[in-house]
Amino acid sequence: MNGIVIEVNQGNFQAEVIQRSFREPVLVDFWAPWCGPCRMLGPVLERVANESGSGFALAKLNSDENPGLSRQFGIQGIPAVKAFANGRVVDQFVGAQPEPMVRQFVGRVKAGFSPTAAKPGANGTAEPESTDERLKQARQLLNNGNGCKAQSKLQNFPSSPQTREAGQLLPLAKLMCSGGSDLGGSADVQAMYGQAASAMQRREPSAALYHLLVALNQEPAERKDKARSVMQSIFTLRGENDTLTQQYKGFI
Repeated sequence: MNGIVIEVNQGNFQAEVIQRSFREPVLVDFWAPWCGPCRMLGPVLERVANESGSGFALAKLNSDENPGLSRQFGIQGIPAVKAFANGRVVDQFVGAQPEPMVRQFVGRVKAGFSPTAAKPGANGTAEPESTDERLKQARQLLNNGNGCKAQSKLQNFPSSPQTREAGQLLPLAKLMCSGGSDLGGSADVQAMYGQAASAMQRREPSAALYHLLVALNQEPAERKDKARSVMQSIFTLRGENDTLTQQYKGFI
């Protein structure tokens, strides 16, 4: 199947992204004309999508012209790419990425795609999964080092008994997905956040907590909650009785 590049907006998003994603993966590129990194990433995405047999559709969405969709999908920085399959976001990344990383991302999305994995409901979207199952899957994804997929499960979590726990886990998912770049701070602190994200992706929570503690100690008082929130996420993921939770909780 040859790829396709299409312009999408509020009016055709349901048909060209949601419904199409039941037939093939759809990558949505949230961009804006003023965004320098967007102009770097866009041609790479389009080149890969236009290759013969690419096996996915690329949907270009001007974030400035479609603020409602940007808010709906939690866009906080661009370029942002979200992969849709069977009516929902299954993977994502933020920021300009080199072509090998883009190809790796596309390959991962295609490998996980099955057109029979979910059936559309009457309105053309996926039948909603239970909040309990959604949270369970998010936990598994975090434990497996996949922050971006976990973030897609935890963001915009429906109101339910699981909502509070989902909110507690979200900072960790964001850290892992962004590589720590979403937290900002000084160069040294950003390096610690990046090390923590890498450690969680490698399934090394002890190393992650160590780097987060270093970041916490280096952050000014008004920014310490950023490191604390991610450490608390790890405690929530591992449980109150976990050895690492007991070891590090007293530091925050």
